[in-house]
Amino acid sequence: MSRPSPSAPNIPRLIEQLNSANAFTVAAAVECAARAAAGLDRHALRLAQSGAVPAFVRALQSPDEHAAKDAAAVLAGVARVAPDLVAEAAGSALVAALTSWRDGDVAVNAAAAFKELAHRTPMSVAAEPGALQALASALRSTNDMTVRNAAAAFGCCAAASSSLARLVACTPGALAGLCAAVTSDRDPSVISIAMSALTEIADTGGGDAAVRIVSTPGAMDALTRILLGGELGVARSAASVLADASKAGPEHARAAATPAALTALASAASRDGLAVNCIGALSCFTAASPQLALRVADAPGVEVALLAALTGREMLAGANATRAFSYIANTDAERVGRLVAAAPAALPALSTLLQSTDTVVVQESMFLLAKLAHHDRTLVTGLPDLPGALQALAAALRGADDRLAISAGVVLGAALVEGCAETAERVLSAPGVMQAVVAAASHPNQSAVTNALGIVRIAAQKFDGGYATRLACAPGALQLLVRTLGSDEDLAAANAAMILAFACRADAGLAQRVAAVPGALRALAGQLSRGEGDAAAAAASALLCVATDGSSPRPEVLRRLAAEEGVLPALVAAVQRGGVTGPNSLYLLSAVVLVEEERLVGLLSGAEGVIPALISAMRTSADEATALNAARALAQIAATSPQDLGRSVLDAGAAEAVVQAMARGSDQAVSGLLQALLVVDAAKVAAVLATALPPPYTAATIRARTALASAPLSLGSVAVEALAHAAEVAATLRARTAALEALASAAAAEADAAQPRACAGCGLQGESAGAGRLWPCAGCSGKGPAGCVLYCDADCQRAHWPAHKPYCKRAAAAAAAAERSAPGGGAA
Repeated sequence: MSRPSPSAPNIPRLIEQLNSANAFTVAAAVECAARAAAGLDRHALRLAQSGAVPAFVRALQSPDEHAAKDAAAVLAGVARVAPDLVAEAAGSALVAALTSWRDGDVAVNAAAAFKELAHRTPMSVAAEPGALQALASALRSTNDMTVRNAAAAFGCCAAASSSLARLVACTPGALAGLCAAVTSDRDPSVISIAMSALTEIADTGGGDAAVRIVSTPGAMDALTRILLGGELGVARSAASVLADASKAGPEHARAAATPAALTALASAASRDGLAVNCIGALSCFTAASPQLALRVADAPGVEVALLAALTGREMLAGANATRAFSYIANTDAERVGRLVAAAPAALPALSTLLQSTDTVVVQESMFLLAKLAHHDRTLVTGLPDLPGALQALAAALRGADDRLAISAGVVLGAALVEGCAETAERVLSAPGVMQAVVAAASHPNQSAVTNALGIVRIAAQKFDGGYATRLACAPGALQLLVRTLGSDEDLAAANAAMILAFACRADAGLAQRVAAVPGALRALAGQLSRGEGDAAAAAASALLCVATDGSSPRPEVLRRLAAEEGVLPALVAAVQRGGVTGPNSLYLLSAVVLVEEERLVGLLSGAEGVIPALISAMRTSADEATALNAARALAQIAATSPQDLGRSVLDAGAAEAVVQAMARGSDQAVSGLLQALLVVDAAKVAAVLATALPPPYTAATIRARTALASAPLSLGSVAVEALAHAAEVAATLRARTAALEALASAAAAEADAAQPRACAGCGLQGESAGAGRLWPCAGCSGKGPAGCVLYCDADCQRAHWPAHKPYCKRAAAAAAAAERSAPGGGAA
């Protein structure tokens, strides 16, 4: 049989009884009202509207404990429906009752009234002088219900706003009282509500409030014990408080991450329902600083707990573990790599997380996979074999999130580098992957573009150039590649250029399409002009593959290339620089000439620096093929117009370059050019060839003699010997001239030192007091235009030698050259 509900009070009679002078009558009336207010809100509302609240306040202040208890109960009931009325009329009385009757039933009901007020109008509790302090004192009551209601009141206030939460945290004794309640042997509901209050303070009050909690004496022990044996909800709250404190800054995280707390979190993570919160707290610690990440990783049981969470059933726990591993990997990637490699379920678990619908979960798993790929690419090679993984990576690659797109490109690229041809085919043939690469090529973040294009470049370089063709032929991809060629990101431009190179090498139609895209050739030339980086080298390769198929030119593309603004100057500059871009650039210049169209030859040879660049390549290149290409191009230029272009080639030093190439043994490279130059001016070419005839004899001497004796010169042996003699005399005279010129440049500075009868070292005159005999320098005495350089002694000569040395050496050299060229001297 159910208990009958309290009857509605007769308000006029109730008021009359409350105003009675008989204490017993008043107490009975208050008791009746208390039952009514506790039973139904409508009764409580009638009491609020009756004007009887001041009478209840007077009863609360009565020394009669029974009456005061019932009055507090009435006010608690009325507070449910008219909180502002109770707060205004009874606030100070409730504070006094809570303080005076702390361990009795009056305090229970007074705390209950504050709980109702805090639930409905928390600011009124905070604004009531002494209310929060009274509630803090009530937490030390021996009555569990008082503690329960006071803790609930604090929880409601803290949940209302961050400012109130911080105010509660700053109330003296509040946090200590809550922590004491949590660690006490009170009723489980009291412990749970006290822990909930702490959680509300930490969650709403922010890092400062959580820091106050963990810094409260006894709080860390309390939180640790709760984690290890507390009720499930309370243990979750304990983990949340630790996590919130760690977010306030590294110093607070260090204070919260005690060895006991870390071990407790790792242990509690294995309890059903606690993994998400405990692993989340551990991940917050790892995020605080690299040193804390290592401290967490070193704590007993943490590695096992993180791996169990990663491979477990709870996705959020797995995401938290992934995040923790990511921060640990920032400092100790070797450790994380070893753990993942040793756990067969780890990579499938990361793949599963990667396919989550939760954005945060996807991010954490992707970032860890990228870090693993950076550390050891073999750790992610199995990813393409897992169901759904490629589609998840493709979705991230083409998404708007910069970091996700960048990381997805890293992971896919790493899987290809360490994989095999079958892996490449599986990856790039998977639905959506190539489309994702195309989409990523237009990503605003250049690193995302770089990584996406790097996937195809790796596959094309390592396995099959057809992957590059497949990408370049995708709708819209060609324009995106050309746009990327203009990137300031060196590797992005390099990847785009290499993809075009691979794609055009075997597809003449595609090469023509690339050349026809507005700005494509100019963009490649622009990258080539940047120097010797990856992009410049790739641009040189791309230009070569666009304009030739590797063995023969594509005339229509070369015509466009030669006419495009900036291309020829870029090629010339690359040839002059040498380095990795030189050979391909020179081959392109020669390919333009070898189309054998007079207009093209004229266009090329008229471009500034082309002929000198070709000649320079012949002079300096140790590569036979490069020298041959330069010689062929020069020969074609000279043959196209012997008396015009041919004369320009000869005057630029082509014949001298032929002799130098002969010295290196490049017969094939120079024979055609030599014949073309002989047509231009046979006498001048013969004179240049003659310079190779004087001793010492080299390979060039033999080849020059052969060329002079062969058609069209066909000189006899006597003529060749005469040329050799003339060349030797000329060489001697050139040597003497050079020595005299060097001496003249040094003589002016030495003339002052070579004063008659004066020491060049100390300046003493020969006739001055204290001066001995002056001696001439033996190295240059009488041999130079400055005259004799005199010294007092060896010390003066040694002191002056650094200044005198250049002149002395040149004077001696000039004298020696003169003796060799004098009749009867060294010259024949």
